[in-house]
Amino acid sequence: MKPIYKCLFVFAILFNSLSSAGPATYPKTLTYDLDMTIDYETEKLSANCEITYSNKSDEPIETIPLLLYRLLSVSSITDKDNNELPFTQKIISVTGWEKLQVNFIEIPLQNKLQPKEQMTIKMAYSGYLLGYTETGWRYVKDHISKNFTIIRTDGFGYPIIGYPDDDEMMAIVKESYDYQASITVPEDVLVANGGQLVNKISKDNQTTWIYKSKKPAWRMDFAVAGYQLLEENENKIFYFPQDSSGARNIMDALKNSFNLYTSWFGPLDNYKGYSIIEVPEGYGSQQDITCSMLTADNFKSENKLTGLYHEISHLWNVKPLEKQPCRVESEGYAQFTQFLALEKLENRENAVAKAAQRYIDRLRKTFNEKEDLQSIPVKDYGVRDMTDYSYTLGMVMFAVMYNKVGETDYYKMIGSFYKKYLASGASLDDFTRHFNNETSADLQPFFDDWIYTTKAIAHITAGKSYNDLLELYSNSN
Repeated sequence: MKPIYKCLFVFAILFNSLSSAGPATYPKTLTYDLDMTIDYETEKLSANCEITYSNKSDEPIETIPLLLYRLLSVSSITDKDNNELPFTQKIISVTGWEKLQVNFIEIPLQNKLQPKEQMTIKMAYSGYLLGYTETGWRYVKDHISKNFTIIRTDGFGYPIIGYPDDDEMMAIVKESYDYQASITVPEDVLVANGGQLVNKISKDNQTTWIYKSKKPAWRMDFAVAGYQLLEENENKIFYFPQDSSGARNIMDALKNSFNLYTSWFGPLDNYKGYSIIEVPEGYGSQQDITCSMLTADNFKSENKLTGLYHEISHLWNVKPLEKQPCRVESEGYAQFTQFLALEKLENRENAVAKAAQRYIDRLRKTFNEKEDLQSIPVKDYGVRDMTDYSYTLGMVMFAVMYNKVGETDYYKMIGSFYKKYLASGASLDDFTRHFNNETSADLQPFFDDWIYTTKAIAHITAGKSYNDLLELYSNSN
């Protein structure tokens, strides 16, 4: 099973045409208004959503394709004036992942959505959630239960733009929309979300929790349980009652890591606080722009805070421009940063070196057993579905680079990259070019070895240790 903090990127949200069609043009989501009621007696949900799309391409759009969970059924779709829109829906397997089934909805547009135009649809749907554990997505245990309920992108609990094809798994992270969500549940449970709670309405033993996004987001996550809430300034921890001491540790770790990264990389743009939502073990830890879901094991031990350090470091990431990014510049960075924070915040001597050597030993074993992997450079990990190695090999790369340029230049490189590319996003080439320009060291040969060719992999498979790599690259130009 993949490490749980990686589950954010595991699911396939699908922005490619069916295999027999050509490249498709998709509308972009601008606003999302979700009104959902969860019924624990019937274990069903019913929802109405109003979504505004924009055509930001140069081509007219003829069809809006949507994906919904396979046991959720659409009863109506209208335009903003309540005129009925034709649509089809069918349960279909995802091309390339045949065990995974979704309700595939298509809305043919009588009047094409022209470039720069917008349109709004309204949809009513209802049904059941039973997760996707049988498909191999073992963390997607999403179901409706008074003990714990979660509604999120991974379980398709609300409609997502896309075709049922897994060729472009990462495209969902390029979405950016404002949302408002009203979730109605029994009054003795709490709805947790990373947005701003704007209202809470109680009536007839039911409570409607109304959240609004703090910043444009690429996903919506709602967890429902008998939560307790710990608040300090703009930060919130939603936790299970038995984990109150762990919640205190998590809040302290959130503040300490955030302050540490701010001192290193500079302030975040328009920071509006951060929320941590505890979820049961096995449900996967995940991160959004204003929120992280952390599994319960992170709350039960002070030695389990590296996952939080990892997620908070992602706040200084920028969006990738590639359709299938290799993610070394985001996940390799975060994996390295979590161990660097462990050293600085918890006085864990040599945490970086010990982790890097573990990863090198693991990589050497894997790459020598699977020799075909030795010929694939990191830059191709996205298109080759090898991004798992961007965490481990990427962590080693960042650790060696940190040693090569020194901490002052390294912090400057991360912070200036965030500031320069926050609005526009950045490609892998933008990343390597920017880092090379921000230090007196010549990093182009370094990036050639670690990203654009397989020379660094050859060093590892040949038996070089972490200390060997530090010496090799500290002495090179």
